[in-house]
Amino acid sequence: MLKLGKEQSSLFLMTYVLNAMNNWAFKFIAPLALYAETQSLQMMTISYGLLFTPNIIAPPIINLIDGRIRKKAGLIGLNMMGGLLCVSGFFFFRHGFNITKFFIIIFSLSMILTLFQTLIHSAMKEIVSEKIAIENMSRRLAFFDSLFPALGPLVGAVLLNAFNYSAVFLVIAGVYGLSMMNLCIIRINEDASEVKGSFVERTTRGFVLIKRSPFINFLLKRFFLSNIALHGFQSVLTFYLIDRFHLSDLSVGLFFAASALGLMIGSRLGRLIYTYEINKWYVIAGTGLVCALCLIITPLTNNIVVPCLAWCVVMLLSAINLIVFYTERQVNFRQSETASVIAASYVIIYSAIPLGSAVSFFLSRHFNAGETLLILGVYLLLIGFYFLYLSLKKQKVLIKETLPGS
Repeated sequence: MLKLGKEQSSLFLMTYVLNAMNNWAFKFIAPLALYAETQSLQMMTISYGLLFTPNIIAPPIINLIDGRIRKKAGLIGLNMMGGLLCVSGFFFFRHGFNITKFFIIIFSLSMILTLFQTLIHSAMKEIVSEKIAIENMSRRLAFFDSLFPALGPLVGAVLLNAFNYSAVFLVIAGVYGLSMMNLCIIRINEDASEVKGSFVERTTRGFVLIKRSPFINFLLKRFFLSNIALHGFQSVLTFYLIDRFHLSDLSVGLFFAASALGLMIGSRLGRLIYTYEINKWYVIAGTGLVCALCLIITPLTNNIVVPCLAWCVVMLLSAINLIVFYTERQVNFRQSETASVIAASYVIIYSAIPLGSAVSFFLSRHFNAGETLLILGVYLLLIGFYFLYLSLKKQKVLIKETLPGS
């Protein structure tokens, strides 16, 4: 029985990894393909916003379908739709480029990828049930969710160097096929009777549960405000690297892939938070400040090594943040609440991403790429100091509550 459980966990993790790789390789390829056709920074920022706008819309849809269809069937169905959409993309762009069709394809595929990510997170407790196993799996998923923003650009760059972007759609469709094979084998212990309430009630419940949890509430507020700066920064960074340092697509991919070293270190440091019970409020506040300094230093140097090291640190901090976020989200809520909480948390976090793209779009119309990066870094520094203040204030309240006679 233990061996079967390990096999199921391995299949679950492999399926998650395949879809995460598809997700981030595609999100690197799409803006570069658009830049190759238009030579426009503004068009790149628009495509970046379109890639992440579905992250606001898709999670609540999970509340609509949760309990109405089996999760295994839903996951397989999403993979099938993604594969068919990629095949369609191959035929659409085989003989020419159409910007309207391109925007429709990237928006639709991003919607499918986000729906899949939300649904597979909500299914985790039905495959991995023990608390320790949930914490371990949460750390692994956090690691891969940090790893693929780094490796995805390298995979995407290699694919773009080997194929034209229309043929890349077929490669992504092939990966979907492997994912569906895994999903057919995975056993999900589903209990549809656990899901109660209407779509509106379950969607609202997720936000209410988050508001009632002091640390999760603090965490998501910080992530929302920080993501405006961080993803606005990232939507300009690729253009900045090409324009300032004259990097090729493959060199840009290697730049982001180098940050995998930071992810591996961050993954190990994240474990120490729970091993030694380090104060998570200070961790989340501190990572925001350090991340801001990394963003500020990037446009202030003429040496490509400095931005590369700074991005390594950003990815290290991202790994730590995701480990805390995924672990706390899984262990603080019942299984019947998990889908609602996950959907609500994704809406909160990811709604900042198109906002960040919009901010970077307007900034890039009045400032050059380096100045835009610097402005976003300074904003993130101010946000970091604000949340450090909130964490210190909260600790004083907690200490006062534990004193005798309180």
